[in-house]
Amino acid sequence: MPHAPDAPSEPTAAPRRDLPPAYDPAAAEPSWVRRWAETPFRADPDSGRPPFTIVIPPPNVTGNLHLGHAFDNTLIDTLIRFKRMQGFEALFQPGTDHAGISTQVVVERELRHEGTDRHALGREAFLERAWAWKERFGGIIEGQLKRLGVSADWSRSRFTMDEGLSRAVRRQFVELAHAGEVFRGERIVNWDPESRTTLSDLEVEREDRQGELVTLAYELRSGGTIRIATVRPETIFADQAIAVHPDDARFAERVGDEARIPLTDRWIPIVTDVAVEPDFGTGALKITPAHDPTDFEIGERHGLDRPSVIGLDARLTSELVPEPFRGLDRFEARTVVTEALEKDGALIARTPHTVAIGVSQRTGVPVEPIVSLQWFWDASASAQRALRGLDEGEMRIVPERYAKVNRDWLEKLRPWNVSRQLWWGHRIPAWYDADGNLHLPPKDDPFLDPTELPENAGKRLTQDEDVFDTWFSSNLWPFSTLGWPDENDPFYRTFYPTDVLVTGYDILFFWVARMQMAGYRFTGRAPFDRVMLHGLVLDEHGQKMSKSKGNGVDPLEVIEESGADALRFAMTHASTGGQDVRWDPRRVDMGRTFTNKLWNAARFASLNLDGPEDPGPPERLADRWIVARLTRATETVTDRLEALDLGAANRAAYDFVWSEFCDWYLEAAKPALQEGDPRTRHVLRTTLDAILRLLHPLLPFVTSELYEALGHERQVALADWPTVAADGRSDPEAEETFGRLQAAVGAIRALRAEADLPPNQRVPVHASGDAATLAGDHGELLAALARAEPHDGPPEGASLRQPLAFGELRLPLVGLVDVDAWRAKRRKRLDEARAELAKSEKKLANEKFVANAPEAVVAEERRRVEEARRTVEGIEASLADLDGAAS
Repeated sequence: MPHAPDAPSEPTAAPRRDLPPAYDPAAAEPSWVRRWAETPFRADPDSGRPPFTIVIPPPNVTGNLHLGHAFDNTLIDTLIRFKRMQGFEALFQPGTDHAGISTQVVVERELRHEGTDRHALGREAFLERAWAWKERFGGIIEGQLKRLGVSADWSRSRFTMDEGLSRAVRRQFVELAHAGEVFRGERIVNWDPESRTTLSDLEVEREDRQGELVTLAYELRSGGTIRIATVRPETIFADQAIAVHPDDARFAERVGDEARIPLTDRWIPIVTDVAVEPDFGTGALKITPAHDPTDFEIGERHGLDRPSVIGLDARLTSELVPEPFRGLDRFEARTVVTEALEKDGALIARTPHTVAIGVSQRTGVPVEPIVSLQWFWDASASAQRALRGLDEGEMRIVPERYAKVNRDWLEKLRPWNVSRQLWWGHRIPAWYDADGNLHLPPKDDPFLDPTELPENAGKRLTQDEDVFDTWFSSNLWPFSTLGWPDENDPFYRTFYPTDVLVTGYDILFFWVARMQMAGYRFTGRAPFDRVMLHGLVLDEHGQKMSKSKGNGVDPLEVIEESGADALRFAMTHASTGGQDVRWDPRRVDMGRTFTNKLWNAARFASLNLDGPEDPGPPERLADRWIVARLTRATETVTDRLEALDLGAANRAAYDFVWSEFCDWYLEAAKPALQEGDPRTRHVLRTTLDAILRLLHPLLPFVTSELYEALGHERQVALADWPTVAADGRSDPEAEETFGRLQAAVGAIRALRAEADLPPNQRVPVHASGDAATLAGDHGELLAALARAEPHDGPPEGASLRQPLAFGELRLPLVGLVDVDAWRAKRRKRLDEARAELAKSEKKLANEKFVANAPEAVVAEERRRVEEARRTVEGIEASLADLDGAAS
């Protein structure tokens, strides 16, 4: 016989606490938040238990909790709580990112309100202000994560500019610089004219804006003109060539000729390059290496100069720009230059054109591609090692389809611009002497400044003014938070490599791939075993949430209204295969209703658990069935959590608890509980105990509250995960028999509804075939579940029938309803249904309606036809049965 999975056989020693009639998350959750904050789940590297580690995707220190954070951290915490209960030494490593641009923008905004700026303040004073701001506001998001129920080891919270993490960043740079992998050079970068710094690709959002495609005629030295099309006429003054595709026959005779830039006396060559798209515009491309990434690469191949005509303030500058246009803002210049080109006769056409532009994520200002002297990391060798790790299964991507995306990015990697023109961040540990020569910390002592070296005595060395890109510190996060570069740190030795990384697919390129490269480059190992990628949380219309659109949802408001468990339930329920998630408040309602259902079930159980228990094998059908179903639910939920399919785990747990335990078992157990059966009492208690443990990772607050109220001295977060007992995994006989009983109950409910009888009215039911045996053996359960009284033999007079796969059930109408009135009522409903069916069929027979009506309207009409047809067939069958029985 089966046993309840891993259930304690004896009642807990602590007294049970009376449960209020209703669950109030606003009253229950804050006490657990305080408890988990004051006594965090500390990880012990010396415990001897197998380690399990997940690092938090560090939120910006400037940030507040948004749904993306709630999604990330709910998924992580669900896995951490699960593995902790399985006996692992589980470390949820928390921390925050210094968010270079965001923090500097916020502090500079404060300074502007005070009538000053960072330059007037000076670097040191500005950094003091920034640190003061961090100390004042930096802990807000961690407090919000605690409100969500995150069971991190808060005693180990890290910050990317902590002393230890700063040492890791410095070690990284010095090692790469001495290896020649980090270098200083001119490349085209994203420039934010507002914050006056370069940006990573991640910090640039693409927006489609309405613009113009301007066609211009460039005079040829050999005579005639060549036409080019551009969306940026203000940059023509930096043109260095015109390129055509080598296979484009239209321009074969023009290659090698020269063309004059309109409004100037400068002549540029016509060259060929395979990067030119013959089908775009005129097929001839003006090459402006300083202001377009593609042009920069073409210029590199052809040895072209890279003069810039747009300054760091996004205004036209340089002697190459005619005097009337100098000093104009780039967008104002676009209009003025276009008008001048039209007057000059060089303008051939102006066509409306949608332009995809890059916009700074932080300031909202269009970024400007510029050529700048910056620090770059050529990570190609590290990328190849990461690719090998993916190929050899050292890292697995979930869902697997994203592995190809991961590989594609690593294969096409370009040198990464790691310097930023900011003050807040890790200042680059590079110095320059009066002649511009570079001085680095020694390779074997990366923490020693060159100014302290004897050979530099008397030299005036100046440190680089720039700081590192934020990603140049967060790429070390899986191991810098654990103590690296100190490889003897017990946390680094025990908890690295980490087990799972949970994050959105949108930063697969910019964070995940960079951690992969850094992990192999500096530790020789993959930084994580599996990467679980989830989708983005979109609004109900499928649009990305943003402050500017005003379509965001504040998770703290959701928690305030419905509780953290309800939000967490919604998050895990929606986690399916890395797909984007449309926000639907009904999922939160579903979670809130589920917590109430669980509370009511526990309260019912608590009221029926007084008295002795018998831990022997269950004998009653309902007890045998629920133990077998708990076994299956435990197997399924465990399997899905192990596979990182949290959505499926959520649904399996929900279906078992809501339907099988609450709706079926508790009703079926009532007769035995009323009789005081000690074995049923034991099954009820142990099943509820296992359910609370099974649900805990998904609903930590309500399960903690109930587990303690039911008399457990140790909180459920530290209890053992339910496991299937080795001597009894299933009870197929009980499952089959109870399944038949469920089918019979459903049939009786359908008969009662068809007879228009109230749900609580007890009714006689006549069974035949194997259904008669079932009713005879389990009449008490039928009475409890269906309010039915089984009878032998066929009924007398008019009756309704419900066929089953294993027999038939009949409900006699005589004595329950006025048969003639019931028959008349059903015939009237039949006439109405036939009329509805004819009306809908007539609509669908109209070709104009089908061709012109919206697709959704036609589909709805077809649904009505099917529904009306089923109604007609059902009423006709019941009337035929009735008339047959009466005759």
